[in-house]
Parts: sequence; structure tokens; C-alpha cells
Amino acid sequence: MPSLRAALIPCLLALAGAAHAATPATPAAAVPKPAVAAPTESQAAFDARMRWWREARFGLFVHWGLYSGAAGRWNGEPVKGSAEWIQRNAHVPTDEYARQMLPLFKPKPGFAREWAKLAKQAGAKYLVFTSKHHEGFALHDSAVSDFDAKDATGRDLVREIVEAARAEGLKVGLYHSVIDWHHPAYPYRDFARLEHPLPHPLEKAGDTQDPDYAKRANLRQYQDFLHAQVRELVERYGPIDVLWWDYSNPGAEGETWRAQELMAMVRKDQPGIVMNNRLYRSLGYDDPQGSLQWFDRAHGDFTTPEQAIPARGVPGVDWEACMTMNGTWGYSALDTNWKSTRELVRNLVDTASKGGNLLLNIGPMADGSVPQASVERLRQMGQWLRRNGESIYATGANPLGEVAWGRITAKRTAAGERLYLHVFERPSDGELRLRAPGQWTARLLDGGAALRVRRDGDELAVAVPQTLADSIDTVIELVPAKS
Repeated sequence: MPSLRAALIPCLLALAGAAHAATPATPAAAVPKPAVAAPTESQAAFDARMRWWREARFGLFVHWGLYSGAAGRWNGEPVKGSAEWIQRNAHVPTDEYARQMLPLFKPKPGFAREWAKLAKQAGAKYLVFTSKHHEGFALHDSAVSDFDAKDATGRDLVREIVEAARAEGLKVGLYHSVIDWHHPAYPYRDFARLEHPLPHPLEKAGDTQDPDYAKRANLRQYQDFLHAQVRELVERYGPIDVLWWDYSNPGAEGETWRAQELMAMVRKDQPGIVMNNRLYRSLGYDDPQGSLQWFDRAHGDFTTPEQAIPARGVPGVDWEACMTMNGTWGYSALDTNWKSTRELVRNLVDTASKGGNLLLNIGPMADGSVPQASVERLRQMGQWLRRNGESIYATGANPLGEVAWGRITAKRTAAGERLYLHVFERPSDGELRLRAPGQWTARLLDGGAALRVRRDGDELAVAVPQTLADSIDTVIELVPAKS
């Protein structure tokens, strides 16, 4: 949360470590940084639009589509890779994929209410779901495609999910892929790194699996289709809070999708919306230096490290780590390698302590049911947040530098400054040491028990109980002592 951190506890900020110099990444020679118009929005207007998102800190991501019915297998055989990519990884032609997958996709009544209630129980503040993934199957009633939920099920699933989320007080986000393996005009062979289920010429010399490609592929037609489907989403469902684009890479980004026109169209209908920057090359993993080189507010409002929490956050940039509970985004019956609740809570704390949001994924089954392992972990996260949410929501990044025993979040309130010490491991001497000037009082956030605080030179020493109250994360609140 850049604006909060800049305002928070000035005397503490002076003690923070020196910023790490960014090492510029070298872009591919054929891919210059896209030229875009500077945003016309003032910093104050930008901060106001981003405020709810910065304060939310925790969102629920949902990957759900036809791939959910495959559950990680094709024709009975396990397919390596993430489950939502099964069509690509098994190299299934679009017609065959639709023939086998459509009969398996049978959303049960009330699935959307179950998702929304679960997100609320987990303590998430917003829900982002796949309106369309790379397979091209749209969950809304689309006038420009019959490969959609309305034609397949007679239902507008986007409407069901949006309305259920709003009923639980959640902000609503739509994930939308800019690539579409089903659409005939999708020009995947015109770009060296665009994915498609059929082998790319660079992968297989002399491939003849798509002999009509040259007659069908048309970038302008595909762009028009992409824009038309997005227009349907932003015009029909009331206020949309997040638009989460996916899939650009060097060589196919920005004006490949007519990105500036697309974003302007979205903002015309949804002036308060928040968008990520994946219409352009974006931070994929733990590479904050690369992100800072390429991040431009004209590309989007925030960046999205995937399956990683950058070691030092992404200084000066709004960011959101998107992560799975196991190893796949879409549902796979084969992937039971679940992260523990402890790891998930600590990931949330780690992200908040570095000024970012966590978008945690679930992959429902074809009928919309959420795997029980996900349900259990989300409810346990919610229990922890009900006791300790004050130390996560509306907090800013750690202003003091790294500590060996856990993480620190910070908050400025009407009553004054607050520091939250997240204790993962109890120090052997029973004291937490941090370089915080001034005098402070300390208490356990859950229960309120007072703790002893003493000054030891330029360090503050906070005594912790012999046994930590919470083995996941015991939170201690520090408040400036009244003189």
C-alpha cells in the first residue's frame, strides 16, 4: 500500500534499510517497451479508486470451466501440468474438446451462493472468478459466441456468481483471458509464444494438423471478438470492481489486443474499476526489478506475481500475489498436495507485511462443488482472521526492516499509529527485538493480555509468553505510550 506506507510513522521510516538498486532486465531485441499515453488520472484520484483494494488485502480466486470436468485426466490418462491447461497439454482439437467436455459441465443449483458464503467465512474481501479461461468457454450469455454457459446449460453463470458475491458484501472481479483456443480467428501461429492446443510450427516442423489456419486466422477479427465479449461483461452486470486480464508475453502484448482502446472502453462503463497489467508483459514470479522496469500505470493499476511472494515486495507499485492451495489452478482429482492452513495464513501475513494483497485460488469441480480440503482451510483461515484481522486489513508494509522471528504490519488510525508483530517463532531469549524509536506499550491482539516492553539502546525488546498463544501466528499490537 504505497500511500499508507509513505504516511505511516515517519520516525520509523527513517530507520528502514536502504532501498535495493534495481537491475534492469534486458528486453528481447524485437520487443521494444510498448508506447502508451500517460494516464490522465491524478494521483489523488488514483489513490481514492484503489483505496478499497489496498485495504482488502485478501481475495478469493476461482478457476472454473469445462476443464473442471476433466479433473486432470484425458481419455482416462493423467495429463501433466496444471489442470486448466489440459486441452493444451493433451493437444486436443477444439471440436473434440467441446464434444467431450460440455456434457460433463453440470453446475448444481446454488453453487454460487456456496462460493460467496465460503469467501465470506474465509475473511476474503473480494472474489475474482474466470469469466473465460484460455479454452474459450464463456460463463456468461454471449451474443458473439455459442461456446458459452447459456447455450450449454441454459444459465448465465456470471450473473449467478456476481449476484451471490454482492449478497455477501464482497467486491466482484472478473478474470478474462485474452487468448481463446476455440475461436477460429485466433492467430496463434502469427506470434512465436502464443499458446494453442495444436502444436506450434516452432515445436513441430512441418505440422499439418491445422491446414486451414491461414484462411481462418485474422488478428483484427479476433480483436473485435475479444472487445465484444468484454463489452458484454462490463455493460450487463452492474458495477464490476476488478478486471483481471490474463496472458500476454513478449511479442504478444499491448496493442496486439488493442489494449489502450480495450481499457478505455472498460473504464467508460466502469469508471471505478481496478485492472491488473496483464494486457502487457507483467511480473510473473519473484522478479520485482523486472516489474519495476516494465510497470506503467497506463498498462494497469497493479501487477501480479504468480505462485510467489517477492522477497522484498514490489516497492512503489500496487501488487497482488496470486497463489494456489495445491499445485494447480483448475480442479484436478490427482493433485492432493495441499498447503497447510499454517502456510496459507503465513503467506497472507507475509504478503501484507510487504504491502501486497493475496489472491488465493480454489478450483471447484464441474458441478461447482468446492473440494473439501479447500473448504476446511478457508474456514480455518477465517477463524484466524476473526481474531487477528485488524493486523491484516487496511495495513501497510513493515517500516522497520526484516526480523528473524516473523513479520510486521503497520497501520495509521484515528487513534494513532499501530504496529503488529506477527510472531512465527519464539526467540530463545523470550524477547522480540526491533529498531523502533520512542516508547511503546504491547498487548496480545487476541485476548488483550499486556506484555512487558523495555528499551535496550536503540532497540525495543518485547517479552513474549513462554508458550505462543497461536502456533500459526501470535500477533502482538504495539501502541505508542502516552506521555
